[in-house]
Amino acid sequence: MNIVGQGGKIILFALPSLITAVYLHRRFPFIAALPAGLSFIRPAGYVLLLSGLALWATALIQLLSGFSRGQLITTGAYRLVRNPLYSSATFFILPGVAFLTLTWVYFIVSAFLYTGVMIFIGQEERQLAAAFGQEYGEYSARVHRLIPLKRPTKIKVN
Repeated sequence: MNIVGQGGKIILFALPSLITAVYLHRRFPFIAALPAGLSFIRPAGYVLLLSGLALWATALIQLLSGFSRGQLITTGAYRLVRNPLYSSATFFILPGVAFLTLTWVYFIVSAFLYTGVMIFIGQEERQLAAAFGQEYGEYSARVHRLIPLKRPTKIKVN
């Protein structure tokens, strides 16, 4: 297992939507724009963006230090969500950019990123379960995959 995990596949899945969003925002702002009457949401954009960047940076620092020691990280940002790097971009950074720029296209990128995570993250989770066994099983039973502070759904096994 490497430090990138399924990140490359997830990024490649979402990248075309990001390129399209930036293109539409820059080339056709009248198509990408939210109604001007929604300008009151801009302050929420700052809150989301700054919160997302803080979560992302914290998670990255923890990942870089914990991975090199072969540890399962379950504290800090990883106490809130199992995949805080993806979560911060999906639920905070991209929506924050959408609010700040008053454009809807970054919400589409967020949806593609969420979909990419849901498609590809299973393989990474199987690798983590194989590497950390019961410790990862207990962690995944109490911390949601992508939605901060949401409890995971318990799967009934017959």
